[in-house]
Amino acid sequence: MFMFDPADPAFIADPYPTYRRLRDEAPVYQDPDSGLWLITRYSGVERAVTDYPVFSSAHGNVVQDSPTRVGKTLGSIDPPRHDELRRIIQRGLGNARIEAMLPGIRAELAERMAVLSDRRECDFIADISQPVLFGALGRMLGLDADAAVRATELTKGLFHQDDGPFGSVLAPETFQDIAAFLRDQLDNRRQERGDDLISVLLDAKEDGAPLSDEEIVANVSTVLMAGNASIGHFFPNLIHALWCHPDQRRIMLEDPGRISAAIEESVRWDTSTQCFARQIVQEVEIDGTRIPADSRAVVFYASANRDERVIPDPDRFDIGRARVRHFGFGMGPHFCAGANAARTILKEVMRELMPFLGEYELDIARATRVRHIMVRGFANLPLSW
Repeated sequence: MFMFDPADPAFIADPYPTYRRLRDEAPVYQDPDSGLWLITRYSGVERAVTDYPVFSSAHGNVVQDSPTRVGKTLGSIDPPRHDELRRIIQRGLGNARIEAMLPGIRAELAERMAVLSDRRECDFIADISQPVLFGALGRMLGLDADAAVRATELTKGLFHQDDGPFGSVLAPETFQDIAAFLRDQLDNRRQERGDDLISVLLDAKEDGAPLSDEEIVANVSTVLMAGNASIGHFFPNLIHALWCHPDQRRIMLEDPGRISAAIEESVRWDTSTQCFARQIVQEVEIDGTRIPADSRAVVFYASANRDERVIPDPDRFDIGRARVRHFGFGMGPHFCAGANAARTILKEVMRELMPFLGEYELDIARATRVRHIMVRGFANLPLSW
């Protein structure tokens, strides 16, 4: 009988053969140790992320969620409150605000490339991805340079805990430290507003939107952590995917107009956010298996994105692929609110960075992967060019 082991080094290195076996043999699988129900086929995942009255997010969307988030963030509430809060938060993530950030992102990237120009090798995470993307997150939230450094320090432990692949994503005391840090930022912004997400949320509250300080802090912390956990791993995954497929990288280098297609194929092919959790409100049948009420389910976006029942030749990485409906940024009510920002920022960064790196090489033997069920990515990624 098939036994799923999320701590297996082979699974951590490449989870996709295991996902295929789960889809074929046990598309709804109950983990014997945790009791969690794992849903892996496209059809089951689509049902789970769209049928929120049955698959609720109101107990949190992280496998082990924090009380500081549950019931306050977009990911941990259901419609209609979710839709009301999403409309408010989207005001701070609009196209004009993201476009206004791009010159600062280009300047930060140019500084990083100047520092690296004589080295010819680096850790892609520490030397390029993390500083550039955290600089972008800082601008989005309205953090000054010192505050952005502090935010980086506070989130370093994200998905690096020691309580196993189904464990907590961050130490409880760190959640509290992040909340305290953001409350200070909130108090600062009350005195002086800017063109940033915190200011937008404060303005909305003062204009009568039903939004508490606790909800502002919780949702800003989610943007901070989601940026770290999703785009922070998505960018190195894209670099890795292009290295694994030099023919596709060459096509993109010769035609920068293909960058958007490469981004879209990468988020499908090697999804940084592998799964999210849901609470089963009432008994439900998925792919022939009945899941009892009050169960906890884990919904595997990454497996659905490789389901050959829906996506042709899904293991092939092809930036010329016809557009497919994937779960790289989610689907349904909880579709990633920052998807457009992530796409726009990464497109701009790739346009500037790829001519600099050219036919780069990765030293996968020295790379280290994150070991949490929710995330697929690298802790470090040695790169030379």
